[in-house]
Amino acid sequence: MWLIKGFGFLLLLFTLVYFFVTNSGQSVDINVFGRAFLGISIYWVVAVSYLLGFATSFILAALREFRFHRDISRLKKENAAKDQEIADLRTLPLRQETAPVEETSGE
Repeated sequence: MWLIKGFGFLLLLFTLVYFFVTNSGQSVDINVFGRAFLGISIYWVVAVSYLLGFATSFILAALREFRFHRDISRLKKENAAKDQEIADLRTLPLRQETAPVEETSGE
């Protein structure tokens, strides 16, 4: 499996290098929220896009991880409470209920 991942990474790396070499002289004009950026190198566009995507996915993954940890903490507390209840029930003294004795009259 690591071999397939390694080849995939190398393929992606060579594709990016090829993209950067073939578009080295390219520049683009960008309009973001009404503000124009003129003559931006394609390198910067790709790098900033990558970093924005990485930051977004990192934040979403971190939020999900925090939620999982919160849920795990809550479940551990519930489990501890249930374990304590079971331990309390095990240590209760056994009570033997005596049935009422019916008196029989000697007829």
